Amino acid sequence: MTIVKGLKNINALVDKPKSESTGTKVRWVKLADGQAAKIRFVNELDTDSATYDENRGLAVVVSEHTNPKDYKRKAACTAESEGRCFGCEMHRKDMKAGWRARHRFYINVLVDDGIEDPYVAVWSMGVAKSATFDTIREYSSDTGSLSNMTWKLKRNGKGTETTYILIPGKEDAEKFDWSGIEVPNLEATVRTVPYAEQESFYLGFDNPAVTTSVDW
Repeated sequence: MTIVKGLKNINALVDKPKSESTGTKVRWVKLADGQAAKIRFVNELDTDSATYDENRGLAVVVSEHTNPKDYKRKAACTAESEGRCFGCEMHRKDMKAGWRARHRFYINVLVDDGIEDPYVAVWSMGVAKSATFDTIREYSSDTGSLSNMTWKLKRNGKGTETTYILIPGKEDAEKFDWSGIEVPNLEATVRTVPYAEQESFYLGFDNPAVTTSVDW
């Protein structure tokens, strides 16, 4: 329990900006039911890829916990980085409650939806039982590259009934020009909450305007 005395100290505590996470605000891939778009993967999965560029970097997979009663309250597991994690503690208390850490995949994509100028957005998805993630991983394993072509992406369904169709196009005849395209730092987009603030964050005591990358 924290006890603060003195007006100066009280003001410092009360007026201190709430720390939601170490993540940064970015644009996320959001398609409506039935909407299709052309995309180009910005990142690769491995540095051995023929089209890997350190300026564009690699996609990442993160172990995350989610409050089973509020999917927007999702953050990286800190068991390894801090030696303790509120999500892990909740899971150990009740392994059927839904607090188990799950892997989530993050990758930057260049989106051309035919509505506005092409833009870079972060696409995130669960790894377990994800046909879309399996397609991306298998294609990268088989061909060695993701960013050397335009893909078609279509969303079908809403909420937990959402599925995506991902179809690769033809490989580029000429090297794609990445100049002028700003690439978000994926690691910085992942919400990371210090252990001391995790209980308040996950249970909603902090009451911030929480945003989420979940697009089902």
